[in-house]
Amino acid sequence: MRIIGLTGPTGSGKSVVSRALSQMGIYIVDADKIGHDIILKGKEAYKELKEYFGDEIIDENGEIIRRKLGSIVFSQGGEKLEFLNNCTHKYIYEEMKEDIISAEENGHKIVVIDAPLLIEGKFITLCNEVWVVYASDETRAQRIMARDGITKEEALNRMKQQRGYDVYNAYADVIIDNNKGIDDLINQVKILLDKPGDNK
Repeated sequence: MRIIGLTGPTGSGKSVVSRALSQMGIYIVDADKIGHDIILKGKEAYKELKEYFGDEIIDENGEIIRRKLGSIVFSQGGEKLEFLNNCTHKYIYEEMKEDIISAEENGHKIVVIDAPLLIEGKFITLCNEVWVVYASDETRAQRIMARDGITKEEALNRMKQQRGYDVYNAYADVIIDNNKGIDDLINQVKILLDKPGDNK
């Protein structure tokens, strides 16, 4: 089975590639969706996070307020961010494995793991190839501004908080250039899907 890890920093266009692959019939394992699901009330990750962070991250329905949790860990960082990652990544990893097994049982020959934190979460160990989506800093900034309704300065600050492309490229088997528009992007993806193992 071909298991592709798809990643890239914010604004690179990773989600566009993921949607294109899904429309081509490729099975997508969505790390963000799994990350949302595992912290729902009653789940093991929920219990760990509530015990560590306390009731300030819990709403009136007993669910975790994701925005509040994010605000705490990204403003204070350090130990809190490390705890959040250690807690959630292990559960995301196990859910991903189950998704991959299910996909194979249902006859899928290719699975794409769509994960912004593919490297940090060690999800890369599930893959036999890694695709990194690349876009210039200016292109990324413009996309983030349009997507989130923020200023260019705010967009650039978000970009600075993420890993540079040198880190992504160190793990990449494939680099998809997403600077030229959707048609060029789709063409690159189709070529890569048609030539497994010949794209390093």
